[in-house]
Amino acid sequence: MPHRSKKLTIALAILKVLLAMAILTFLVMRIHSHSGFERFIHEPKDWDSLLIALILVLVGFSLSIVRWFLLVRGLELPFQLRDAFRLGALGFMFNQVSPGSVGGDLLKAVFIAKEQPERRTEAIATVIIDRVIGFYTILLVVSAAMLIVGTTSTSNETLQTLQIIVWSGAAIATVGIVWAMSPLALGNRVRQLADRVPVVGHTLHRLLDAIEIYRRRKRYLVAAICFALATHTLVILAFWLISHGLPVYAPSLAENASIVPMGLVIGTLPLTPGGLGTLEAGLEFLYASIGAATGDGTVIALAYRAMTYVVAMIGTAYYLSARKSVDRMLHDAETLAEELA
Repeated sequence: MPHRSKKLTIALAILKVLLAMAILTFLVMRIHSHSGFERFIHEPKDWDSLLIALILVLVGFSLSIVRWFLLVRGLELPFQLRDAFRLGALGFMFNQVSPGSVGGDLLKAVFIAKEQPERRTEAIATVIIDRVIGFYTILLVVSAAMLIVGTTSTSNETLQTLQIIVWSGAAIATVGIVWAMSPLALGNRVRQLADRVPVVGHTLHRLLDAIEIYRRRKRYLVAAICFALATHTLVILAFWLISHGLPVYAPSLAENASIVPMGLVIGTLPLTPGGLGTLEAGLEFLYASIGAATGDGTVIALAYRAMTYVVAMIGTAYYLSARKSVDRMLHDAETLAEELA
């Protein structure tokens, strides 16, 4: 069975890469057929705007690392901020290049688990809750932007449907978080039900213990949410500056804020490595829905991706400087992925 599982993982990884290449090839051919590259190459660009956008991307990335660091310290796990930045850069690099089951989140969890082996579940909880907060705050940001722009600002039925889905998701997530932070969610009855779940019952119980700690130390969650909101705001501003720095359609800041987070959500779908292709396709559709020319959304997305690869280069430098220890962590992460599968 383990051998079959590994072969399946490899096959899925290959399919993810092929899908990413197919999407990008299609998008690039569309840009070429509409003379998008000629416009991009020959028309003037605002390099100052692009440089500021790069700085905002790097600052936003740094804030996301501090957010995870706060969640780790919120569970009273010993952890240093410098380790958080090192692991954050490494994790981002592996999220971009790893099509398999081992991504940056597992790598971060394994590092903490190695330092505190008896608290492995809490280590995993930090990356899960970090993801939840990131996704929840994206919904909040795009919901607020849509309220500013207005639901009738577009006649695109698909975009209006996405707006309804986003608002519904934000409302449901808010109710869920409020419930999770209430004593009702962590009572004995809930814990007993968790214990009865086959195989993962003990793990669920430990996750409830982690949530209980966050409930008692809400300031860490509030701070993490604030950092996440700041990160998303900086990324939205970066996209807006990219659109003004390149010879493409430049939406208003409110329009930009209403579509970029949705594109980022599409990019988080586990269909391709690092959302390669899916982010570009999502933003191509969303920018076109507000009047951008064919290829503009793809060009903006590719420019943003190039900026994020600066972060990946930092992670690569960390990897090369401590390759043996990182390889050991990767092996442990693969074992953990198999246990969680």
